[in-house]
Order: sequence, then structure tokens, then C-alpha cells
Amino acid sequence: MPDKQATIYDVAQTAGVSIATVSRVMSGGSVSAASRQKVEAAIEALGYSPSPSATHRTAKRDGRRLAMVLSEISNPYFASMAAGAEKEARRNGYALLLYTVNLKNGDAEGIIDRLIEQRPDGAVLVGSILENKNACSLQSLLRLQRAMPLVTIGPRIEELSSINITSDLSLSVRKSINHLYALGHRRIAFIGGTSDVRSSSIREKAFYDEMERLDLHADRTLHTETGYMPQDGEICVAKLFARLSPSELPTALIAINDLVALGAMRQLQRMGLRVPDDVAIIGCDNQFFTSYLNPPLTTVDLHPEEHGRSAVSELILAGSGGSIVPYSQISECTLIVRESCGAALGYRRLG
Repeated sequence: MPDKQATIYDVAQTAGVSIATVSRVMSGGSVSAASRQKVEAAIEALGYSPSPSATHRTAKRDGRRLAMVLSEISNPYFASMAAGAEKEARRNGYALLLYTVNLKNGDAEGIIDRLIEQRPDGAVLVGSILENKNACSLQSLLRLQRAMPLVTIGPRIEELSSINITSDLSLSVRKSINHLYALGHRRIAFIGGTSDVRSSSIREKAFYDEMERLDLHADRTLHTETGYMPQDGEICVAKLFARLSPSELPTALIAINDLVALGAMRQLQRMGLRVPDDVAIIGCDNQFFTSYLNPPLTTVDLHPEEHGRSAVSELILAGSGGSIVPYSQISECTLIVRESCGAALGYRRLG
């Protein structure tokens, strides 16, 4: 390569092996004789020489690092998941490197490049890097998969050979609807989320399917997409209640998450509507603040801390002589009944 310096990617491509195999050969790790011969031949043919900084990182690396890539850590859902992962990593003597994806900056591809360069012993992927259609290409995820073991948390991507950990998102919606139905609610709306996120699409479909199964009115006016933050809940409620006639207004709301439910409750209060007397509401995620709201929020616990712990446990098992055998762990969610749906009020003939 006379015009440019060869990279580790060039070596891997020429040798027909993964980047992880090239790194193991260079650091004296265990690889097959055939793979070692291919890599050494490619290094000689390309004149590849690692940078001093890369050599330093390889020399200093103790082989006990894991990575976790997630969406905004400020969201308590992801913070809880990271806490579970970090506790499990520390318990087993591993360090956990955290990376957050900012969709506005388009940095998902850059994070994958850094992970391949830094070579942790495995990575957990969760949130927008997997779920948002515009965040990261499948080709980049496959490139990362070839470099290290992966565990994904969220809806499964069939093309990835990873362990997948997910909650039964459809069941979370069905449980919410049936709880409200048992209390007498028949006009139920679904608020928050965006259609470009796979978990939102799964929940939206479950909402309409379950409403249809119960023979309830559920046209598209009963779902307002805005996002995932408290201000999105405020906007959802304002839009929804502005465009419907009094006879069409929902008597209950199912929010995409607890943050949206929080904003929705504030907007309902501004409009002079009482929760749960006038409008019942259910969130999702069972975040730490839900029991402190007035009234306390009924929600669905997806057990994110346990997901984080399980993901790290699987990576450590793979790194200690096991291997990643692709399969899915589907966890059942738990409905946490509090006062925001008015269960204490009993069955209500709301029509």
C-alpha cells in the first residue's frame, strides 16, 4: 500500500479473519496455527505496523474489560440497567466501560470503531444503537460481532449472532389494557413513543390488537406520537384532548414510559382534570419516582437492572471458555398496581 499506511482492518480483510483474531496474534494470544500463519503473512505483505499508542494499549490491557453501549444515561431506565451491569462486572473482577449514543451527533458508527480498536472482552448493546433505524447500519453491527462477543437487550435483530435479552413488550401493553378494562374503562389511549423505534412499534401494534380483541374503539386518533420525555407527555395530552370531542375523550391513558406519564399527569392537572377520578393513567418501567407521585403511578416493571446483570453474566461466561450461542431470553413483565388507575374506587361505568 504505497499511498497510505495499512490498518488492522486491512490486515483482517487480507487474511480473511476477524479483527479480534489479528489483535490476538499481535498480543501473543491463543489462536490456531493456520490463523496465525495467515495473519503474519498479511502483516508482512502489507507492511503493517501498529501505532505506538495501540501497542501501549495492548501491552497494558489486562483482559478484564467489558463495554456497554446505551442511550442517554440520564434516563433512569438506562441508568438502572447500567447499575445492574456494573455491579455484576465488579463482582467478577471486570471493569465496565460505558458509551452513550447521541443520535443528533450521529456517533453510533464512531463508537463501534472505538470498541473494535479498544478490544474489550465483550459488549452489551441496548437502546438506540439497536432500535433506531437511523442510528447504525447492520453492516457495522456485524463488523462489531466479528470482533467480540455481543449481548443485545431489546427486540431481537435476527441477523446478529448474539444472545438477546428482552422483555415481553406486547404483554406489558396487554396487561395495562386489561387492568383498565377490568376497572370499567372503554376509551383508552396510548401516548408517546416514535414509529422509528422498534420497541415502540411493537407496543403500538399490541395496543391496537388488544383493543380489537376486547371489541373496543381504537382508531389512530387514540395514539399520539411525540417522544419519550416528560415534555412529550405534556404535548401528547394537549394534542389529544384538543382534537377530540367530549364524547370521544379517553378515560384512561397508557404511556410509553414513566417519564411520558409524568408529563401527562402534569398537563392533566393544568387542564383541571383529576387523576384517577377523571382520567386514569399507567406508565412503564417502574422508575424510582413513580411511588412518590401524587397519586402514585401504576406502571409496568420491565426489570432493567436484572437485564443488565444477566447480560454481563453471559459475556463473562463466554470469555471464560464458553461461547456465544445465539438465543433469546424473554422476561415476563410485572404490573405494579398503585393509585393512578383508581383501583381503590372499584369498577366504574364510564362507557
